[in-house]
Amino acid sequence: MLQENHFLKYPTASAIDEKWGLVCTTVGFQNVKPHAPYPVAIHPTDYNFTNNGRILDEYQLIYITEGEGFFQSSSCEMCRVEAGTILMLFPGERHLYYPNPETGWKETWVGFRGWQVDQTIRNFFRRENPILKVGVRESIIDLYHRIISYSKDDIRGTQQVIAGVISYLLGRVYYEQINYTNRGNKNTDKINQAQMLLREHISTHLSPADIAAKLSMSYSLLRSLFKTVTGVSMSAYQQQLKLNLAKELLTTSSKNISEIAYETGFESVSRFCCFFKQHMKITASEFRAKNGILHKSGRMPSPEEETYE
Repeated sequence: MLQENHFLKYPTASAIDEKWGLVCTTVGFQNVKPHAPYPVAIHPTDYNFTNNGRILDEYQLIYITEGEGFFQSSSCEMCRVEAGTILMLFPGERHLYYPNPETGWKETWVGFRGWQVDQTIRNFFRRENPILKVGVRESIIDLYHRIISYSKDDIRGTQQVIAGVISYLLGRVYYEQINYTNRGNKNTDKINQAQMLLREHISTHLSPADIAAKLSMSYSLLRSLFKTVTGVSMSAYQQQLKLNLAKELLTTSSKNISEIAYETGFESVSRFCCFFKQHMKITASEFRAKNGILHKSGRMPSPEEETYE
């Protein structure tokens, strides 16, 4: 498949598939050589470009992995497109795109529609910003190839499997886009180091201020950068690490509550118990009992053995 110059498929969708809330309408790729006619593949009439572009009744994500070209839409002026860019098409939006004849390009696309995805796109993507820079990512290419592979099976359930991959693809595209400009940034490297230190010292009392000192940064600057890059404060991130570790220990080990409190960096068992109940709305013992973890003796701990909650 990867050696072909083009592949395209227009999967069918039944009434049952439509009820799922997300169906794939088209998927494929084209390897457009320099000075080659565009498009390479023959598409149905509804998908062909005219001199004024075209309007679709679906979303599409077109991933340019090699070469360069041009794009414009009703909401976006003509602009240059480079490799590592995803073009996002919106229903009812007139658009036009094509490769630079001097370079050609490789494009892979998937089209989809459905009420389930409408709100997600409305909340996280904009018609005014259809050019999504994500870089050339093997993880994204692999998702497109999975959809192409699944699309060759015209059997029941195929649309539902593809819908799951498309949902993940949207999340991955969003993730790569918002982090694209931060890659290679010295400040981002500092935040990555801060996250690593917070993880490594989760069982100690290393504070965010201590982290800043280790990184030779002012606490106020580190705190501000951390929130900008990660979307959460350092203290919230640290608390989530502690909570995740506590849940892991409660569900994968037979350590008692005192040992878990110590391992998650709390000064006292009572503080740990208050912290856990505040975040999980149940006690640590109740959480453990619900998940069926055994005590060291091979039985569940009795209320008398865990008296701190």
